[in-house]
Amino acid sequence: MSVLYSIMLQTQLRNTPNDSTEQLLKKALTLNQMGDYKRAIVDFETVLELRPDCLEAWSEKASAYMNLGQYESALACLDKALMAHPTSPFLVYQRGWTAHVAGQYEEAGNAFQRVIQLQPNYPNAHYSMGLSLYTLRRYEPAIAYLSKALDLDPNAPDTWYLQGATLYATGRYEGAIMHFNRSLEMRSDNADALSSRGNALLCLGDYEAASSSYAQSLAIEIEDPQVWYHRGLALKNLNRHSDAIDCYQKALKFRLDYAEAWYSQGLSCMKLEDWETSLASYDQALKLNPEYYEAWYNRGILLKANNRLEEALVSYDRALELRPQDFRAWNNRGGLLVSLGQWEAALASFDQVLGLRPDDPIALRNRTAVMKKLQQSQRS
Repeated sequence: MSVLYSIMLQTQLRNTPNDSTEQLLKKALTLNQMGDYKRAIVDFETVLELRPDCLEAWSEKASAYMNLGQYESALACLDKALMAHPTSPFLVYQRGWTAHVAGQYEEAGNAFQRVIQLQPNYPNAHYSMGLSLYTLRRYEPAIAYLSKALDLDPNAPDTWYLQGATLYATGRYEGAIMHFNRSLEMRSDNADALSSRGNALLCLGDYEAASSSYAQSLAIEIEDPQVWYHRGLALKNLNRHSDAIDCYQKALKFRLDYAEAWYSQGLSCMKLEDWETSLASYDQALKLNPEYYEAWYNRGILLKANNRLEEALVSYDRALELRPQDFRAWNNRGGLLVSLGQWEAALASFDQVLGLRPDDPIALRNRTAVMKKLQQSQRS
């Protein structure tokens, strides 16, 4: 609960007269603070039987249900509270946040809009509205609400961070980096902001800066497999494949079922001509995700490079089942069939390429060579 929310809530509570239930309310609040939520709920219910309009008891009872993970009970409690206090922005905000945590983002957004109607200059309501819209992938309206939140409270690092994440989601990487930097000026130990800035830098092709940002994030959260993976991608793009492999292995240490890390390790190992490890990495990626097109495609390249032509053909065939419009795989398959002396099948593969790209120079050249071979074969 925000400081501003607490101040506003206490202001409203001052207008509620004390009565003989005050001690029981204090006891319930103490139990809630100690984490004894079930006993606290029992005492809050007794308070509310004696004083049905006690806003604090309603609010704290809902919080106890939230802490127990009983979101529907918390929402039902807040609905009853709002019957007694229908214009309380504090309760409406709490209901919106409870709905958001419960995954009911549309309902949360409706509540936050109601709070904004009641308290137009409450920055947390604009932030929370932006968060719900971001979660629903409605990025443009989210940006508008978050901009308003920053106008009202420019010293909120979470809002700067979320606006950066929203801009990143819309491909505005420079703007995202600026917002991540502002957030980090206020909270330099925000690992998420550091890794998100790394992601934006990676998209812009600034691989050195991306690697550095990821390293700073990992100094704070060393066990984040996704950040290790993305740092590996940055290092791979710098042709530092050994360092990239170290990062992929760290990612896999913390998440063994990370198919993308297995695949990327396979790519870097292939660049270093570590064929055995590369093949094992591709196989592991495909075990986790049998429809991983890139793994099948590059597995075919690796096997052909090692003269394992029949196995390579199986990989290309599987890749083309997944992406029949990829002219590169058809070209590679055709070249492989040439090496196997399967001229008719090779011709069919090059025809597939030309159906997709009529002017493809590789397919045109190879098709001509195959036709000559077939004609020679027919003459002999």
